[in-house]
Amino acid sequence: YQNYTLSWMGYVLGKRESRRLMGDVIYSQNDIDNGTYYPDACVSTRWGIDLHYPDPINTKYFPGNEFRAIAIHAQRQIHPIRSMPYRCFYSRNISNLFMAGRCVSSTHIALGMFRVQHTTGMMGEVVGMAAWLCCKNKTLPRDIYFKYWSDMQELLRKGIQ
Repeated sequence: YQNYTLSWMGYVLGKRESRRLMGDVIYSQNDIDNGTYYPDACVSTRWGIDLHYPDPINTKYFPGNEFRAIAIHAQRQIHPIRSMPYRCFYSRNISNLFMAGRCVSSTHIALGMFRVQHTTGMMGEVVGMAAWLCCKNKTLPRDIYFKYWSDMQELLRKGIQ
């Protein structure tokens, strides 16, 4: 490999979550198991809780330095729809920070249900609409829920025109 150049390297190789950001709601396994309803639900999934663990064979040969994982689908069957609330998409302590994708406000277990691409794409759409409302109203992400939720619901129904 003497003629190769390393152009990029992840700082936490193989990790899906490197930070824990918290919003006004932290979505958890209890919300999934209980089918908790939130009035600001805006991103849905039917994916099961899908968690990854070090491969036991890999652990045998590389204890503490595993680099291969196995997936465990605790509930692989089709699930009832579960919906994550808007309040998981902004920070509770950084006033102008939106979050989408794998850094939303949730527990590790709950993220195992919402981390798939289709669902994280929907998160991006919701955050984009909310950001547009923030610019339009010269306001912050939290205010969308507390002051402009009817406007947000209208966008979610029709899309930005």
